[in-house]
Amino acid sequence: MKFFTGQYDRTIDAKNRIQLPSQLRTVLEESHGGSRLVVTLGEHRGTLSIFTERGFEELAARVETEFESGPEWRRFELQFYALAKRVEADKQGRFVLPDLLLKKARLDTEVYLVGRKDRIELWDRAEFDRALGIDWDGDDWPDWPRYVRRRPNAPKES
Repeated sequence: MKFFTGQYDRTIDAKNRIQLPSQLRTVLEESHGGSRLVVTLGEHRGTLSIFTERGFEELAARVETEFESGPEWRRFELQFYALAKRVEADKQGRFVLPDLLLKKARLDTEVYLVGRKDRIELWDRAEFDRALGIDWDGDDWPDWPRYVRRRPNAPKES
């Protein structure tokens, strides 16, 4: 399966439409079986997450088994399902973002679409740059070995 990757400048038009770039459309069509999507509140405050239908179903199955019940769970479940909206991309990769979700996330018209493996996230541009946390002028570099799983018998780096 191919993953959603990359960062793309996008504009939300007056009708709340956004267009997926061709790179994301290709992954959507070839690996995820079509143009049906589910838009919901994102993992990060002020973002939206865009899943394929299958991806949303897989996430929902994990949510059902990984969280405990109680008042917080019921509130999360209510928001998670009530605010999720199915949408369909047209042949140009355009789809309408739900007005309620845009308002809740406080997203303006200038955004980034960001590939995140099994989903696409919609970010305010300034917030994404802050969240990315890269020191473009300095020597800060991602600590790859810390986050990449190693095989149990792989030789350790010295």
